[in-house]
Formats: sequence, C-alpha cells, structure tokens
Amino acid sequence: MRIIPLGGLDGIGKNMTVFEYGSDLIVVDAGLMFPDDDHPGVDLILPDYTYLLENSDRLRAIIITHGHEDHTGALPYLLKDLDRRDVPIMGSKLTLGFIAGKFEEHRIKNPRYREISAGDHVVIGNFSCDFFSVNHSIPAALGLFIKTPAGTVLHTGDFKLDQTPIDGVRTDFAAITRFAASGVDLLISDSTNAVNRDFTKSEAEVGKALRQIISGANQRVIVASFSSHIHRIQQVCDAARSAGRKVAVTGRSMLTNTRIARELDYLKVNEADLIDAYNAKDIPSERIVILCTGSQGEPLSALARMANGEHRTVEIEEGDTVIISATPVPGNEKAVTRVINALSKIGADVYDKKRALVHVSGHAGAEELKLILTLAQPSYVLPVHGEAQHLRAHAKLAKDVGIPAGNVFVLENGDTLLLGEGKITKGDPVESGVVYVDGLSVGDIDAVVLKDRQTLSSDGIVTIVCLMRAGSKPAGKPEVIMRGVSGGDDPGLISDLSTRAEQMISKFASDQRKNPSTLKRELREAISSTLWERTRRRPMVIPIIMDV
Repeated sequence: MRIIPLGGLDGIGKNMTVFEYGSDLIVVDAGLMFPDDDHPGVDLILPDYTYLLENSDRLRAIIITHGHEDHTGALPYLLKDLDRRDVPIMGSKLTLGFIAGKFEEHRIKNPRYREISAGDHVVIGNFSCDFFSVNHSIPAALGLFIKTPAGTVLHTGDFKLDQTPIDGVRTDFAAITRFAASGVDLLISDSTNAVNRDFTKSEAEVGKALRQIISGANQRVIVASFSSHIHRIQQVCDAARSAGRKVAVTGRSMLTNTRIARELDYLKVNEADLIDAYNAKDIPSERIVILCTGSQGEPLSALARMANGEHRTVEIEEGDTVIISATPVPGNEKAVTRVINALSKIGADVYDKKRALVHVSGHAGAEELKLILTLAQPSYVLPVHGEAQHLRAHAKLAKDVGIPAGNVFVLENGDTLLLGEGKITKGDPVESGVVYVDGLSVGDIDAVVLKDRQTLSSDGIVTIVCLMRAGSKPAGKPEVIMRGVSGGDDPGLISDLSTRAEQMISKFASDQRKNPSTLKRELREAISSTLWERTRRRPMVIPIIMDV
C-alpha cells in the first residue's frame, strides 16, 4: 500500500492524503488553507492534486472525516477538475450537508453521496474501512481504520479527548483498542496542538464563560465564531436563552451552516428564540445576541463590516459587548488585531481568548496524543495536520512513548510511504505543491505573480512612456508616472528619471540598435538603479515604447 500526503504537512490546512493499493485508490479529506500576508490578492490555497487527476480512473472514493473547511474546501475544485460525478463522497450526515451547500454555491450538479456513521464497516475495492467517533469542535467527526492485504492504517482525523462533550459523543477508546488488538501498522494522527503540553480544555468550559459574559452585559452582545463550530454556536444559543435574549444570525456562511445544522438536528434551538438580523434593531439592546462570522478578521466578514460601520443591519454602539470566540489561524493575527482595535475605538467591550475563556481548541494536546499512541500501539507513526513545529513535536512524543526513532516519519507533501509485510519504507515522491485561487482563476498564479504583487504593495510602480520615431529616434522627452513610490511627487526626481531615460534612448539610437526589447531592459535597469540611489527602494519599473 502506498500512502501519499498531498497536503496538510506544511501548515494548518489543505489536508489531503491518498491511499493506494493495486488498482484502487482512495483519498481522505480535501481541504483548503487561507492565505496570509505573503499571498496578496489570493483568496484560497488548495493542495496540488495533479496526482489524483492523473489517476482518476483508479479513484474509488473520497472520504471526508469532518465538515471543516481545511478538510472539505478543495472538494468543489477537485470535482470540477475530475469531471466525474460517479466517485462517491463519503462522510457523516452533517459533513455531507455542509458539502452539499458548497456544491450548490459552485453549481456542481448530481454528485454522488454516501452517508457513513460511527461503527460502519465499508469495503471500497481492496480497502476495508471501519469508522469510529472522535470528539472535535464540530459534531459527527470520524476517524477510520483502513485495512488491505498489505497492512493496516489508523487515521484519527482531527480530534481531542473531551470527556464532557456538548453532544455527549466522545472519542471512541474502545474502537481504538480493538484496532490495536488486531494490529496497527501505521498511525496517522492530528498534530495541530502537539506543542501544547497539557490536555486541551473541555468545550463545556467555554459555555460557562459565555453565560457569565452574556448574562452580565447591559447592551447587545455580538459573538463571532467559526460558522462550522456547531458546538460553540449551540452554547451561544443556550447562554442567550438562559439570559432571556433572542439570537440573530448574520454572515452568509453562518446563516447557511446554522440552517443545515438545525435541519439535520445537530443544532437544537427553538424557532421562537431566533429572529432575523434585519429585525434586531427593533429588539431592546439588552434582549439580543448577534451571532456572526469574522472571528479571523476577514475583511468582508460580518464582524469586520460592523467594526468599519459598513454592515447593512447591525451598527455597533459604545457599550456593546463583542466576543471573539476563536483563536486566529496562523497568519490572521494582524487582521484580528485590526478588527479589535476598530471595535475598541467605537467603545465596544471586547472579549477574546486573552481576556476570558471564550475559546478552547478542538485539537488534542500532547498528553492526549501520547494517550492515543499508547492505546493504538502502532508499529509506525506519521504525524500530519500541522506546521513543521507541530509535526516534529508530535514525532518526539511518539519517541517518548517508545516508538523507535526510525519508525516515526516527518514528511513533506508529496512524499510516499510504502507499507507491506509489516514494514514501511519511503518511496519515490509524487508531484505536489499548492494551487492558488484568485477570484475565478484557479491555478493560474505562480511565484512570479505573487512576487510582483508583493513588490507593488511595498515599493510601488514606475511607468516610463517613451515616444520613438522610425529609425529608433526619440520623439520628445519621456514621461514618468509614479504610483506608490516614496518621493513620487518630487518634481526633481521625476525630471531626473525622465532625463536619464532620454539619455538611454539617445544612446540606443546613436548605436543604431533596433530591438525594442533590449531598450526596455536597459531602461528598466537604469531607472531602477537611479531610484535605488535616490530612494533606497526598488519599485516595479515598466517601460512603454510607442512608435509615432
């Protein structure tokens, strides 16, 4: 059996792992990652799933462990590129409900779904899969035990060991113990919280803090959270109801996910306790809780628009209470801080994780990871789902509980493990990387485009417009246009750049050279050099040669 992580080993997100045996291939999860400051203009980042496209005839199923974006977000793009609708997409009822909502947005018609539940045994070609419950920050999360003639793999998915879960569903220790008794060759396990040395706190602890803050607020309470964090949303609704407040929901994904979760009976809140966000202004401020998106500081999210005074239905006032019930994903810290500062300027009382226990992680800490390692008793371990620091911390935990160092693999996306006869070795890597989504463009952005955008955002742009007569002779003084350049309004600098360009053109003409590409290159180098001397900046320089 070949195990090929295509994503999830270089950051928090875009989780995707391929399993291959004989003529059959399955993939577990198809997630995305959100861009950071190094990706200006990029909307989403997907794993490079070229290997799946090249082997699409062997793809038997797509298994999704749970409904978070970092495990489902790439599915619409993958399905469009596969151009196949017969591949079954397998997941729990809630997971498939969220996926169906995504497919409607992307206008993907007639996908093939197969609902699975904890305890199910499913045969997919040469793969025998047993599914078991894991506790996470979303209901109906699953792990799976994969068995083939070549060996066995236990994949935890994302999990924690919460013993007081909101929905009563705990990580299934009994199932893991059964798998261990039959023999686990390879454990693939969540590493996101491996650097946290303790047990992750229970989600129920957040409910206590939410009830205290909401019941003590004198005006409106606005709570921002992940729209897929149904356990958190349930606790917000429970706290609002106990304080005699109605709940208004705003934000596209929050509206969609709460609707789906209520329809599928994962979110239990009475219709009488919900109101439309448009009617929230008609309710006394001490009787309302507004549930919204924006916990990551996204510029177009509901909370960000409220902070900027741009929301259509909610205007935050001095004295309102805002709860940011999430931890910033790496790369989003600055955006969240900007939103908090904007809210503070208005006079809102802002609670985040630093001020109160309004968020706990959905991922296992180090002690929980060690417990799973001990229960599963794997021969080999592959840490996944995390940045390099998380993977290596998890690898150290595996060694600490007695797994031989040579049996713990810290891989890169695209690396391959070969499992057979109870042994695992590294195989040849496959093509991997990332795919950028920019508006309607998917995969058309490369490193050069990103570098250009970074240059434009930091140093600006200079355009040199040169008129040339036949015979490569200059026709008038070159025009210099600068945007976003330090000193760009300095007439002296503009005049000097124009003169320098005129000298380069005259020299080019006197040498009787004809190639305009050569002139553009020399102009670019000369102007860039002058700008560096005068401003210590290297803006993008674009020469334009026009024949007259």
